[in-house]
Amino acid sequence: MLFPFRAVVLLLLVLAASPLAGSVSFAQKRGSQERIIHDIETRGFRNVTGLQRRGVNYVFQAEDLFGEKVRVVMNVQTGEIVGLSKIPVKQN
Repeated sequence: MLFPFRAVVLLLLVLAASPLAGSVSFAQKRGSQERIIHDIETRGFRNVTGLQRRGVNYVFQAEDLFGEKVRVVMNVQTGEIVGLSKIPVKQN
């Protein structure tokens, strides 16, 4: 009778030690698109537009601290900015 109890305890310990245990993604912590945009704005970006999820990343356009239009790629799980590029200004 003790063996099944040990097996259950061992299973619970293995699951608790798993890298996936307790990891809450950036998206799950933030919840809604408005909250994600709010977090982006607290990092210094303004006028966030075009927020889309592409695989494990969010992609959006915004103005940086210098007022330059940029394209940003941000990891959904960690919230880390993994890509940033300036959007060229169109010349007429």
